[in-house]
Amino acid sequence: MSGITTTGATVIDSSVSPVCINALENMVSDDIDCIAEQKRSIILWRSLTQWLGGIGVIMLGLMIFSSILGGGMNLARAELTGPSLSRLGPNLQFTARRLWLIYTVLTVFELGLLYFVGEMSIFDSLNYSMTTLASGGFGTTDAGITAFDSALIESIIMVFMVLTCINYSLYHLIIAGRGKEAFKDEELRVYLLIILVAWVAMAVNLLRADNQGHSLLETLRHTAFQAISISSTGYSSTDFSTWPVFSQFVLLLLMIVGASAGSTGGGLKVLRIRVAFELAKREVLRIIQPKKVIAMRVNEEVIDEEQVFIVLGMISAWLVLAMSSMLFISFLEPTWNIEDVLSVVVSSLGNTGPALGSYGPTATWSSMGEVTLFWTSILMWFGRLELLTVLVLLHPKTWSDSH
Repeated sequence: MSGITTTGATVIDSSVSPVCINALENMVSDDIDCIAEQKRSIILWRSLTQWLGGIGVIMLGLMIFSSILGGGMNLARAELTGPSLSRLGPNLQFTARRLWLIYTVLTVFELGLLYFVGEMSIFDSLNYSMTTLASGGFGTTDAGITAFDSALIESIIMVFMVLTCINYSLYHLIIAGRGKEAFKDEELRVYLLIILVAWVAMAVNLLRADNQGHSLLETLRHTAFQAISISSTGYSSTDFSTWPVFSQFVLLLLMIVGASAGSTGGGLKVLRIRVAFELAKREVLRIIQPKKVIAMRVNEEVIDEEQVFIVLGMISAWLVLAMSSMLFISFLEPTWNIEDVLSVVVSSLGNTGPALGSYGPTATWSSMGEVTLFWTSILMWFGRLELLTVLVLLHPKTWSDSH
């Protein structure tokens, strides 16, 4: 579930993996890289599940079942929220093919850069290109990206993590020669602004706290990487669970907000947050000027009330599920602190991967109880397929002949 939903949390460590347990029994030292000890076929399979889950499973499933279930484009709109979906193509099949093409080209391009420029091995390049474009996060070693300790590799991955968090319909506009229209997209500008503000805020906080021992350039490098990664792959270039509380809180908010609608990233999505903000602003203005008619717009398009209700329904369902899951997990895991409970739920629903506290970037989730692991897996599924899409699929009328 963690692979297909592109969450990237893992339970592979020396306490549960037979491969690592056997290796430890034959070694004097207990210092072993458990993931690297796995067969390469297993490591590649993990990455492949994320690459397929990033965009393929959703679009392929819709393309196959839309003719059977009907309403395939409506399901796609629940996943690729926003008016921009209609700009991709005339029908679902054309849209799916175009998305697959863009997705594959970007994957191959990153693979080439990591191999030829970043000087990664071909195996590492293949795995990290697949998991980056999927906003996944699985690595080939326990240390992940930190194992390379390369600003060049991190820079390449940062670029593609940003690309994965952008609405894929904008790439279609660029290909069609409408680049100016793509760069005017309000959601894109808001997303980049959020990342920039989070980067600067965390960098200032770390420099003031001065508890990491990093230089100015190292601090800027790691905070930029984490600001981008936490709403995308969940890779870590350093152990951010040791950062000051303010920076961890910023990362938690980025997990909740997530990436752009129509991207492979998770979270509530920037577009929904912006619509909710515009709605709150409109209601305030209505109180001040009750007779004034105020239209809500995104990219100069008026948002009708039906779309607003969908966004509010999604946010409301997300919050209810998150709060009830926190209560449930805190009951199941009485030894956890509030940081563990809060961050694990948000990480699962946001498909981030690493959490904070005891389940930060240097830890696995293998110590969780069986029921907790099962429930977090369900949360990953809800978060990846979007709550309204899941509710539609679970509704009996979806499978009846009457509709």
